[in-house]
Amino acid sequence: MKVTASSSSSSSSSSSSSYSSSSSSVGTNSLVIKLACNQEPGAVHHHSSRCPASSRSTRTSGPGLCSRVDLQSSDYRDQFKLKRAVIISTALRYNSFRPKLACGSVFTRYGKCYTFNAGGDGRPPLLTTKGGMGNGLELMLDIQQDEYLPVWGETDETSFEAGIKVQIHSQDEPSFIDQLGFGVAPGFQTFVSCQEQRLIYLPPPWGDCKVTPMDSDFFDTYSITACRIDCETRYLVDNCNCRMVHMPGDAPYCTPELYKECADPALDFLVERDNDFCVCETPCNMTRYSKELSFVKIPSKASAKYLAKKYNKSEQYIKENLLVLDIFFEALNYETIEQKKAYEVAGLLGDIGGQMGLFIGASILTILELFDYFYEVIKYKLCRCSDKKHNNADQGTVLSLDDVKCHVSNFH
Repeated sequence: MKVTASSSSSSSSSSSSSYSSSSSSVGTNSLVIKLACNQEPGAVHHHSSRCPASSRSTRTSGPGLCSRVDLQSSDYRDQFKLKRAVIISTALRYNSFRPKLACGSVFTRYGKCYTFNAGGDGRPPLLTTKGGMGNGLELMLDIQQDEYLPVWGETDETSFEAGIKVQIHSQDEPSFIDQLGFGVAPGFQTFVSCQEQRLIYLPPPWGDCKVTPMDSDFFDTYSITACRIDCETRYLVDNCNCRMVHMPGDAPYCTPELYKECADPALDFLVERDNDFCVCETPCNMTRYSKELSFVKIPSKASAKYLAKKYNKSEQYIKENLLVLDIFFEALNYETIEQKKAYEVAGLLGDIGGQMGLFIGASILTILELFDYFYEVIKYKLCRCSDKKHNNADQGTVLSLDDVKCHVSNFH
């Protein structure tokens, strides 16, 4: 499982099918988490946890924490204002050795977000051997509301909330946090209990899932999210000759002028005419994670002074900016939801035989006997007609008495 988080400052089935659900246990489960920072539209997020060696960043005085990302001046993304959500403390209880927390960056429409346990860059995904609270990932974050951009007016992208957004998804599926993420508010500890679900759909003619491989230059595995991102990227590059910072590819990034004049209207048009340009079918096999969220208030009266002293902040700052995110598996099993054919040929014949036996006492032997009876009747009729023709051929010509007298007189 993969989780993406960002902070915010601002298919149907065929009617001729049925579903079956089953639950199976597994030895280990994989958790993937993505984290993103505070931002206004167009802002770039800051990596707030331990950075990989390849990350272009400077380090803070804290052990192994990343500061603002040092992007090259030639990179257009440095024109966006950088904002950060600092991970104050982490607790990772996946295996007995408790590996160090490491995450990679990924750009989304919110800006720069971070992913945990993505399994990329040669890293094997982390596995948990236990379910329940305390056997997952726990993060304490400072969302730094003082760094939020002020709101001077309302636009389509103006947001008024404070907190972070989190998305939990599989390693094969790209993040789509602006559409599929859930919010986590400051001043609360949020517990996220996850349950893995595996969905299996039927291909045509019984269903409408996609069975063919994905034809994309950016993604290897098909998913609805990958299809939508691929479609939006191709549409924007074809019509505006640029791409957004969260889109894959090597096309140049859209400047603010291009974004306002072309990219933003093009994306809005694509949303309105989505069925005409982006037809993304449901994959025949997919994995999703159901979530149950619960909350408790933090800090408590007993801990407010301690946390304020520990992090050298005021109690009011702690209440307005700190949050704790606790993500774990409910149990080490998964639920399978499978779409099955509601009626097959064998079932049809069985139902016909059963109904006949129930209502008229008939069976397969009765049907065979009827066929045998019709065969004998037809055979008898055909044989009788054949015998009549044969008898007529063997008999001579019958002459009347007048015909005989005529022949005799002619003879004399």
